[in-house]
Amino acid sequence: MKKAIWAISKAINAKMYAMVKPAVSIVLGLTMLLTAILGGYGFPPPQVAKAANNGLALKPLMGWSSYSMQVYSGNGAWITAAQLKAQSDAMHQNLQSHGYEYINVDAGWNDGIDGYGRPVPSTTLYPNGLTEVIDYVHANGQKFGLYFIPGISPQIYNADLPIYDAPGCSTQDIAVQPLATADYWGLGYKIDFDNPCAQKYIDSIVDLIDSWGVDFVKFDSVTPGSGHNNTSIDARDDVIAWSQALSARGIWFELSWALDHSYVDTWKQYANGWRVNWDVECYCVNTALTSWPNIARLFPDAAVWWRDAGPGGWNDFDSLNVGNGAMDGLTQDERRTAMSLWAMSSAQLYIGNDLTNLDAFGLALLTNDEVIAVNQAGRPAHPVSTSTNQQVWYANNGDGTYTVGLFNLGSTAATVTVNWNDIGLNGAATVRDLWSRSDLGLFNTGYSSINLPPHASRLLKVRVAGGSVTANNDDTGVKYTGAWQRSYNRGIGDYQDDVHFTQTNNDAFEYTFQGTGIDLITEKAPDQGNIDIYIDNVFKGTVNTYNATRQTQQTVYSISGLANGSHTLKAVKKSGTYMLFDKLRFFVASPLLVNDTDPGFTYTGVWSLNSARGFGDYQDDVHFTQTNNDFVQYTFNGTGVDLVTEKEAAQGEIDIYIDNVFKQTVNTYNPSRLVQQTVYSIGGLQSGTHTIKAVKKNGAFMLVDQLKIKSQRIQYNDTDPSIVYTGSWSLNNNRGFGDYNNDVHFTQTNNDSFQFAFTGTGVELITEKDASQGNIDIYIDNVFQTTVNTSSTARQVNQVVYQVSGLTSGSHTIKAVKKSGTYMLLDSIRVLP
Repeated sequence: MKKAIWAISKAINAKMYAMVKPAVSIVLGLTMLLTAILGGYGFPPPQVAKAANNGLALKPLMGWSSYSMQVYSGNGAWITAAQLKAQSDAMHQNLQSHGYEYINVDAGWNDGIDGYGRPVPSTTLYPNGLTEVIDYVHANGQKFGLYFIPGISPQIYNADLPIYDAPGCSTQDIAVQPLATADYWGLGYKIDFDNPCAQKYIDSIVDLIDSWGVDFVKFDSVTPGSGHNNTSIDARDDVIAWSQALSARGIWFELSWALDHSYVDTWKQYANGWRVNWDVECYCVNTALTSWPNIARLFPDAAVWWRDAGPGGWNDFDSLNVGNGAMDGLTQDERRTAMSLWAMSSAQLYIGNDLTNLDAFGLALLTNDEVIAVNQAGRPAHPVSTSTNQQVWYANNGDGTYTVGLFNLGSTAATVTVNWNDIGLNGAATVRDLWSRSDLGLFNTGYSSINLPPHASRLLKVRVAGGSVTANNDDTGVKYTGAWQRSYNRGIGDYQDDVHFTQTNNDAFEYTFQGTGIDLITEKAPDQGNIDIYIDNVFKGTVNTYNATRQTQQTVYSISGLANGSHTLKAVKKSGTYMLFDKLRFFVASPLLVNDTDPGFTYTGVWSLNSARGFGDYQDDVHFTQTNNDFVQYTFNGTGVDLVTEKEAAQGEIDIYIDNVFKQTVNTYNPSRLVQQTVYSIGGLQSGTHTIKAVKKNGAFMLVDQLKIKSQRIQYNDTDPSIVYTGSWSLNNNRGFGDYNNDVHFTQTNNDSFQFAFTGTGVELITEKDASQGNIDIYIDNVFQTTVNTSSTARQVNQVVYQVSGLTSGSHTIKAVKKSGTYMLLDSIRVLP
């Protein structure tokens, strides 16, 4: 839509009460917000607030806004007390348990001013007073928001009213002379923040709305932005003043609209959220709330702004209009794509639909807790590339998982593929579809959505199956302290062609990850020096990044053997002209896979084994029972466990117990067959011995496929670069036999060997047993230990053929030498920290 139309639409919004009141009285109440220009007038206000540090906006906002329905209805009075209460009640009933909590009123709520130039709520819309509505919303356990714009109205200026609690100050005193416009629509005059009375005026307004119970302020027509991406109209002074007042009172501060990214540091310093584009509404009165072009244009914006969002302040994509297909103006695929983009971008989830009239599809979109969790995790996604309409977006979650979105923005069906290497995932990974809430299986190198329809998308949770994960220097999980800058398109071999750098000693960065070890990888050069390294706030040493010539992607610090859990690496600049940071590589412990045939399972009742089913079960078999109250138990050593089985129409509910304590009932029913589904997961158990018990409650069948044990053991695939092969070894992948990561290394030559250096207290050698295999000699730290026999009449995969524990904590080496048989295979090695 052309900017002129936007301007008219927003002006209508700002003047909403012109439909029922004289235009003059409207201008009064809406145009009165302020902020101080950074470095503009040389008179910064005292105790300048920093919104990102005000304890608000630790997560993206979730709630509802009135504006979309105001536009859709064409009725400026579509924000009455009765309507707001109805929205509040609908939210309380259907959405609040999922995290939605804000009821935000856009323009048109006020009706004139008081004797101090402060807004007065409409008595027509709120016959019992606005505070009665706010109290109602609060009683529902929700929060309440209002709308303002910069400047001071001509009527307030002309009336020259006294400013509350500011002796000697009046509203005429605080206008810039000569008079200048303050907002996009030219509704008000710019405020002179060189005059201390100006801050007093803003404080008086904020004190008033705070006394009403207001929790949120949307500040519209903020410039640079709002159609003026220059300083011809500059509302930064208003932003700073309002931020100072609102922050002191614990009120969320949201900026709007289409803000200029060139000034993002200001928006981040003083606000809790900022709009990145024009209104999402299509202004299709009584026809549609929005349109696909208004959704699609947000993708390039998200690609620009994603690095700027985080706890304290978030990118605002405007109202999410996906709740009613008859009104949204979007297809079901487009509605799901919009929800996926908002969720992946950690954009505020505030709904624009009438909450009393959501359809079943819309309600399911808005209440999918797995998708909401992506949004609330606060790790905005970014694209692998935006060069085509088939786009992959991803976020590294720092725990061995990725959120991945596959989007087809084109007008015809197309296949969209994510390659693990492109997102920094090294090795195989499992994939879960968050919309269907189904596990899709293990994929070695990537995942493709075949023939994805136009404007459709897939939202995936990707979990590394064990190995290393790469986080770039611009990853949203990296926290920088000091005067860091990003340098990109350097063209000298950096990972993803960028680095962060600082020139100030004692500047630092931190990264928290879930894993067992981490590598710091950066550049070495003549102008660089020493860096102090801390792990979990414990000083580990000083590393030197000086080198006579430039060397990129150098591992300057490495640690392994950490307990499997959460750890933080901190790096502090100590010397040199520069400190550069390129990337991190951290190591994720893989779960131990236990098949249903493992002798550790205890089946009680009438259980049977069904093998060679051909449905894609782990190792192509399951155990099953048809008798209610039959159960299965397994005792494991670790910190958590996943129960993996099939979902299908003939199956029902299962009761889960951990260490004989009931945890929950899980439902394994699904209209169609889904194999290898994680139906129960628990982590964070104290490291040690635990028991999981699963009891059949209903349904024709209960099936058990496998367990995934979460432990401190670290599994290394046969392709790991730290394994040194000697002799004529080859790689055999995509065998389809159930190998770890679906591959093995093999040799046919006696006395060929492999060697692996590890840090820990024990090691397990895992391979296949088969009739074509024979004896292997095992050495630990170059001392012969034993000869193991890998021969078996039938093929057996994922077999622990050698294990040792109780080694002295530290560095050790395992070596295995082929002695007999046609083949010797290596599948994986598991290390005990």
